[in-house]
Amino acid sequence: MRTVILNIPIEPIEDRYSVQWDKWFQSAFHENPDLELISVHGGVTSGSIRQGSFLDVIETNLYKNKQLDKILHYLNTYKDDHKLILFFHDLWNPALTSIAYVRDGMGWKNLRICGCLHSGSYDKFDFLNKQGMTKWAARIEEGWCKIVDKIFVATHYHDILLRSKRVLLDDWDKIVVTGFPLYDDFQQPHNIMDDESIPIIVFPHRLDSEKNPQMFDELKSRLPSYRFIKTKENCKTKESYYRLLKSSDVAVSFADQETWGIAMQEAVICGALPMCPNRLSYTEMYPSAFLFENFEECVNKIKWLLAHENQANEFLQNTKNTILRKGREAIPNMIKEIEKL
Repeated sequence: MRTVILNIPIEPIEDRYSVQWDKWFQSAFHENPDLELISVHGGVTSGSIRQGSFLDVIETNLYKNKQLDKILHYLNTYKDDHKLILFFHDLWNPALTSIAYVRDGMGWKNLRICGCLHSGSYDKFDFLNKQGMTKWAARIEEGWCKIVDKIFVATHYHDILLRSKRVLLDDWDKIVVTGFPLYDDFQQPHNIMDDESIPIIVFPHRLDSEKNPQMFDELKSRLPSYRFIKTKENCKTKESYYRLLKSSDVAVSFADQETWGIAMQEAVICGALPMCPNRLSYTEMYPSAFLFENFEECVNKIKWLLAHENQANEFLQNTKNTILRKGREAIPNMIKEIEKL
C-alpha cells in the first residue's frame, strides 16, 4: 500500500533547533523510497521568540493554525485508499483535536498520527506548568495521547516521567524512546578569543528560571580567575552561538528541567567539557566525571577537569561519540516505528 507522510515541522526559529530539524527530517525521509513526503509549513514568522519561553505564544499558534488549514485541505481530498501518516515534530499541538475529529468522523482506518513529545504540563518545571496551565492542559494532553498512535521521546528519563504522571491511560506501548536528531554539521572553525590562556566557562541555556542562571553567577564568584559567558547575553545569531561554544572550555548546566538537553549536547560537539547535575536526562548522556551532586562538587570537578587535560579530553571524546551516535540514530529509529503503523 502506498504510504504518504505529512511532515509537520515546528516553526523556523533560527536560534533554536527547528530550522535544522526541518532540513534533517526532510533529508532522511527522502532517502526512503517507500515513503512519499509532503512537508506542511505554516508560512513566514519573525524567526524569534518575543512573547513566551520555549516558543512565542502568539506566533506558534498562528503558525500551527496555518499548518492545520493546509492539512485539512489535504484531508478534504483523501479517500482512505492509502496509508497517510501525520508526523509532528512537536506533538504539543492543538491541531490534533481537529484531525482526530475528521479521522473518526469519517471512519478512516488508514490515517495514523505520530511525532515527538518534548515536554508538557506534567513536568512541574515546564513553562505550561509554571504559567498555571496544568489545570486545563492536563486533560487535553491526556486526550491527545489517546489520539496519537506513536509518541517518540528522546530519553528513558522522559519515558519514566510520562509513566509516573500517568499521562497515558490506554496504551503504554505508544511511547518509544528513539532519541532526537542531532548532527555535527554546525561546527564552526576555532575562534581565537582575547586571551586563550584564560579558560572560558559558558552557560548555553535560555535564561529562564528552570535553568537556574543565578547558579552560574554564583559559580563565577567562586572561580574568579576564569572567564564566564552566558550565550543568550552575548550571541545574536546561531553562528555566533556556535563560535562561542567552539571557543569554550567548559559548558555548565544547573537545569531543573531537561528531557533531552540539546544545549549541552551542542556544547560537547563543539568541544566544550560538560558539567551537569546528576539528574534528569543528563544521567543517560554523561559519565560520572561530568556529573555533580551539589554545588561544591561542581566547583571542584571543573577545577579537576581543567587541570587534567588529557583525561578530560578522553572523557569528552567518548561522550561526543555517544551523543553523535544517538543523534544520528534518532530519525532512522522513528522511521522504523512509522513503517510499523
